[in-house]
Amino acid sequence: MKKANPSGRCGSFGIALRAVLGCLLLCGVGILCGCWDNAEINGRAFVLGFGVDAVDNPVSDGDDRYDFTFQLAVPVSGESDEAGAMEYMDCTVTQRSPAAAIRLLERNLGRQVNFEQLNLILFGEELSRQSFIGLTELFFRRASVRRQSSVAVCRGSARDFFAVGPDTHAIATDASVALQNYDGKGRSDGVTMNLHSLFKVLSNRDEFYLLRMAAVTPDDVENTVSTGLAAHDGEKPRMLAIVGAAAYGRSGGYRGELDGEEIECLRLAVGRQTGGMMKTVDAKSGRTAFYQIQQSDCEVKCGVEKGIPWFTLHWQVRCMPSDIGDIFYGSGMSENPSASDTEQMLEETLTAQFTALTEKSQRELGASVLGLQDLTRQRMPDWYEANEEQWETLYARARVEIRVDCTPGGGGITR
Repeated sequence: MKKANPSGRCGSFGIALRAVLGCLLLCGVGILCGCWDNAEINGRAFVLGFGVDAVDNPVSDGDDRYDFTFQLAVPVSGESDEAGAMEYMDCTVTQRSPAAAIRLLERNLGRQVNFEQLNLILFGEELSRQSFIGLTELFFRRASVRRQSSVAVCRGSARDFFAVGPDTHAIATDASVALQNYDGKGRSDGVTMNLHSLFKVLSNRDEFYLLRMAAVTPDDVENTVSTGLAAHDGEKPRMLAIVGAAAYGRSGGYRGELDGEEIECLRLAVGRQTGGMMKTVDAKSGRTAFYQIQQSDCEVKCGVEKGIPWFTLHWQVRCMPSDIGDIFYGSGMSENPSASDTEQMLEETLTAQFTALTEKSQRELGASVLGLQDLTRQRMPDWYEANEEQWETLYARARVEIRVDCTPGGGGITR
């Protein structure tokens, strides 16, 4: 009978141990080599703003090409100064789709085009009155881009809008901040749209609107919402301004425009607001007064009567006077106006503004910019599902009652 060979077992174990240690050593060397899938930052171009315009001179009536403008931040190799480490440039590519434009841009730049910093998607004025929603689908697929990218339209072309910015700065970043701060929401129930909220309303087939921006001179800010200095073009400084909004129907079709005064009223109308200035006009004298908004809230009730929807909108607004001299003191009064006089003027003014906006949405736009369609879908789902295809017609015939309660705070410190 043969005995086991202990030395043979030890030899096999030693060979296996050496093999394992060799593999661990190779893995360690691989780790020291760094991340294999990392891309050199100097080989990238970061897109901060993306704009789309209709082609001025199409080849034929069936030509569906667009001018795609990319506002880029390009790292400059070898620059130690932080201010000079990034170069800003605009590149415009004419193609049939965003994917084709990106491919052509990468080929000509010799860099990887990165969209992680994209914060503004902008559509030119001519294209904003056409069908353009499908051009945003590529960016919606990128999870990191959906919630951070504001979507807006502009006056004139998107290409010219981006060109206003200086070489040392990107106007896309300033415009995105201005849009996001306009009402602090960036949701489907806010005034400003981001890419995620846009696709939410489209999937629900809700009506919506997009703010319209422009780079204007200080002499041209009447009836606009100025949002900050944009650039200096050598003659006059340019300012970013929200000049209105474009309204769209359930299928994304263009319905009409809202001006600067109407979107200010709209901002107060869509939910809560705890800041901003409110303008009021005396019906008899036509004089104006301004009030600082402290709190606003809107309660909406809805129902159906004889197959036609009805709505009751009740606003409760708390505010304090900021400038009332034009109305009250200009008429010879030497004391502060009474609370009842102020309340009556505020309520009459706001009621007239909300009524005018509602009637315009029913008669002219055919789109419930106050969000009444979405509210109807949520509160009366069975009725809405049965009448969804007739919504525009039914909304135009709907009864909408406006009620405003204003509570003015203290004021008149110098009086």
